[in-house]
This record gives sequence, C-alpha cells and structure tokens, in this order.
Amino acid sequence: MHEVDLQATGIRGLDEIIGGIPRGSRSLLLGPPGAGKRVFAMSFIWAGLQAGETVAWDVYDRPWTQMRRYFQSFGWDITRYEKDSRFIPIQAFPHHDEYKRDPYVRYFALADFEEMKRIDLELSKAGVTRFVFGDSYEHIFHELPEKNWHEIEQWTVNWCHHSRMTNFDIVHESRERDALVNRLIDFTLMLANNIIRFRIREVNMRLQREFRIEKMECVSHPIDWIPFQITKKGIEIGI
Repeated sequence: MHEVDLQATGIRGLDEIIGGIPRGSRSLLLGPPGAGKRVFAMSFIWAGLQAGETVAWDVYDRPWTQMRRYFQSFGWDITRYEKDSRFIPIQAFPHHDEYKRDPYVRYFALADFEEMKRIDLELSKAGVTRFVFGDSYEHIFHELPEKNWHEIEQWTVNWCHHSRMTNFDIVHESRERDALVNRLIDFTLMLANNIIRFRIREVNMRLQREFRIEKMECVSHPIDWIPFQITKKGIEIGI
C-alpha cells in the first residue's frame, strides 16, 4: 500500500500490527458497556499528547471532572495540558447552574448545530489533531430529528477530512434497538472510515475483553478478535 500518515494508538502491540490510525479519518468504537472502548480512546488521546499534538474530547455522558479522574487512574495527568490549551475539554453533558463551571471546559448543547460547527472550526484553528466524542448515541437519536443527525454526521466526516483531524466516536451498543436507532446507526456506520468493535465473552470460565478491526481504510489490518486487558497502564494486548 502507499504510505499513509498514521497516528499511534499508544497501545503496544496494536501499533506494531497496523502502524496506527490514518490521520484525518473518522473511527467508530462500538460495543457494550465495560468492554474497553473509552480506555482505547483515552490511550489514543494520551499518545497524541506525548507526541506533542493538540487534542480535544467532547464528553456527553458525564461531567468533565470525572474524565480527569479517569485519566489520572492510569497515571495520565492531563491537567497541565489543559492549562497549556493542548487538551481542550468540551462538555455536551448537561450542566446545571447550581454548580460552578470549570474554567477549562467549553460547554454547549448538542442540539445547537451551529454552535457545534463553530466549536469544531475553533478546534481546527487551534491545530487539534485528535478528537473524541462519547458516548450515549441512542439518547441523542431520540433527542434530535433524524435530518439533524444526517447533517451532523456529514459535517463531521468533512470536518475530519479537511482539518486532517482524526476523530473517534464511542458508541454504546445495546441489545435491543428500535427502528429509528437502527437506521441512524446504519447511516453512521456507512460514513465511517474505520470501525473497531469490542465485546466481552467467556473463555475457559473467565470473562475476556476483545476487539477486532472490522474496517480500516488505507491500512493493512487483521479481522480476527484480539484479546486484551485493562491494566494500570491502560490497554495491553498479548499478555
């Protein structure tokens, strides 16, 4: 294959297999709760910071202070990068006026598409190269008109490509979905450049986390399930 600009995931073993994620692409991390999707994305973001890049994260399912604590649990102290504007936190999760706003966090409502585009373009101007959004997609599907979701997805694909920004969306997959959710998930999968699916299964009477690369443009990759563990250092495979 021709040479592609790749960004390391920060997961030892995986980068040796695929070389990294193609820059400017849109990736979906799909799977049930607890399967390791978020830690995978956190590793990708931390690897970018260690490479001197500027990154951003839009948290939808929790206050940003919880994400700081989650990063810190792996020894990844992001606070100094926030102060230096190299890690730009965005919170789409509802913020209540009774609680003090974080000075480093940009707050907005996902339903405000124009505000979303404005923030995205600000991230482009700031030189952000890695961006994560997660998760609770199914809640969003029922809050936004179907047409609005199509606009958001099409905008995001264009934004990633033209800004040379690699985007991860963390998508929670539930066991039962209604027709609307199925249509919008299918639309989202169709537009994605890369799809990485996670699962938890029983192996020899023990539960095991695994992921596989179902789709990745421009990069040679296996399709077999890859077992991994979440350790104090993040995700580790081959142990």
